[in-house]
Amino acid sequence: MADLLTCREAAQLLNIDLLNLVDILAVGDIVPTEPDGLAGSEVWARNEEIRLCETDIDLIKAELRRRQFADFKRDYVDVYQQDEKPGARGLEFGPGWLGVLTAYADGLRALNAKWNNSHAQLRWGKEKFGALHLYSDYLLATKIEVINLHREAYKSSLQTCQECGLPARLRFGHSICLTLCDRHKHTIGEPDPTRDGIILDLNAWMLEQRD
Repeated sequence: MADLLTCREAAQLLNIDLLNLVDILAVGDIVPTEPDGLAGSEVWARNEEIRLCETDIDLIKAELRRRQFADFKRDYVDVYQQDEKPGARGLEFGPGWLGVLTAYADGLRALNAKWNNSHAQLRWGKEKFGALHLYSDYLLATKIEVINLHREAYKSSLQTCQECGLPARLRFGHSICLTLCDRHKHTIGEPDPTRDGIILDLNAWMLEQRD
């Protein structure tokens, strides 16, 4: 690839949405070839100036694979079977929670062995209010052992950066909250001083307000 590509051209080459590509660059872990040193919060404002080389494209391909949890889906096919019903969901959260996800999946494997290969399976998961919510087979989800796995994944996610997996806390912007480390906290924008660093578990905080 001799010529540098615009974000739009790169998105077409990678067969992804332009916003998806810019969002990956805005995280700041992949710095485009041009403009020099552009990263983080500047990416959205100046994305039309960005030019990407072949090495950049290769890095983005690897990042897409990481964000799609491709290796996890291969290695945990016995305990992860994506829901195929109409409107089915997938693994809709940041790649930094891979360790939390694999701990949950290892827990399901252990339960399958305990329950004589009952095949408890994870179906889908999402990020909500900066925390990880996982959904397994609906009958098995009523068992306390599976409930405890869900609780542990939820708790761990609120202490783990959803971008890179480093220790983190819930961060509040004015319109979004995400669990992020210091290096990735810029992705929420300007912090909301009335909530950032004060509310560390939004679900728990909302329950407290009802009492």
